[in-house]
Amino acid sequence: MVDVSSTEKTYTISEYLTQEDASAVRHEFHNGTFTEMVGGILPHNVIKGEFYTLANLAIRAANIPHMVLNSDTKIRIEAENRFVYPDLTITDGQPAYYQSPDGGLRRDIVTNPLLIVEVLSAETRAFDKSEKVDLYAAIPGFREYILVEPETVWVKQYFLQDPANNLWQINTLTEPTARLALQSVNLEISLEELYRVLEKLPKTGA
Repeated sequence: MVDVSSTEKTYTISEYLTQEDASAVRHEFHNGTFTEMVGGILPHNVIKGEFYTLANLAIRAANIPHMVLNSDTKIRIEAENRFVYPDLTITDGQPAYYQSPDGGLRRDIVTNPLLIVEVLSAETRAFDKSEKVDLYAAIPGFREYILVEPETVWVKQYFLQDPANNLWQINTLTEPTARLALQSVNLEISLEELYRVLEKLPKTGA
């Protein structure tokens, strides 16, 4: 998702959840402050949707318990006191719901992402390619982070190969015929299939 503004006042988790439930606009929560989220441009949205479809079909075919969640689902990062909206999340088995301060289970927030995908945008590219890696790595059980450029073939993959030593394997794919091996779930995504959806969009430029 794309952030557009942040608040200066600090809020508790309970205040954030109450306001977020009543708001027509989504906000991320960053240790007491809100960041308003808006949708991306059409290439961003269609690539995000296509990745969701391909990952969901692959998980169904493999008959494994993980679930693919879209950007309507919040992720709780307990160690950093944050709630964020990744573009796509694959859970580690069944979703684990967040327990709010009042003891209730929040079925719109999960705590066990195994893999997260962020489709890059002009507003979030720098953050997604730098600090976001460390933020997600703070989640217990998190294993894989995928960055996707929406208008050109470029995918960067971070996979936690050796958790005990915090050793990450990093791959960058730029060939249209390449296949992205999602190592945490042992599945593959064809980049040719992923980016083919862009052919349906109007051509821009001279």
